Amino acid sequence: MKFIEMDVRDEKAYELAEEWYDDIVFTKKLPLDGSPDYEKLKEEIRELREKYGKVALLVITNKPSLIRELKNRNLKALIYVQGGNMKVNRFALEIGVDALISPEFGRRDNGFDHVLAKIAAKNDVAIGFSLSQLLRANPYERANILKFMMKNWQLVEKYKVPRFLTSSAESKWEVRAPRDLMSLGIALGMEIPQAKASVSFYPEKILDKKL
Repeated sequence: MKFIEMDVRDEKAYELAEEWYDDIVFTKKLPLDGSPDYEKLKEEIRELREKYGKVALLVITNKPSLIRELKNRNLKALIYVQGGNMKVNRFALEIGVDALISPEFGRRDNGFDHVLAKIAAKNDVAIGFSLSQLLRANPYERANILKFMMKNWQLVEKYKVPRFLTSSAESKWEVRAPRDLMSLGIALGMEIPQAKASVSFYPEKILDKKL
């Protein structure tokens, strides 16, 4: 069984994660208000693939049309979308990106419901349960985020949506070992085999299919 970290966003974090994981996806954050320079982006992805092997783009935008545009470019990288905006959450699931990271991010609800869960399952879009937002939150925020993540886990499990646990580390201080990510999953309501599958089986299926 391979342990896989699906979302690491920093070079030092990647180097530390290599001590614990068999495979790691390096994620480039991509804030978008308009169309990017695609030639420049393709070159950046090529360089990242040479350095890290497996690469994802984390699209951060309030404009769903930009997600479609990016996805249609065949950029040889996983396409993740940062959750938070409900319109963006739904659109990302409908067009079939590779993963929606933290649908509840920055919200006062869980940003996900049974309708979206069915769409995610139908289109084979994974939900990423990310530890980093918990590490950065104050105690009150952390309690609410955990509550929303637990609701999302219930929907993911009920509708058999692909899923993974990740640190989404943006520094080496946010990297966590597989056992720690599994502990997060268990705190959300996963059984131990489900938590283990969320750092091994499901990530491996995504990588085998996409990269």
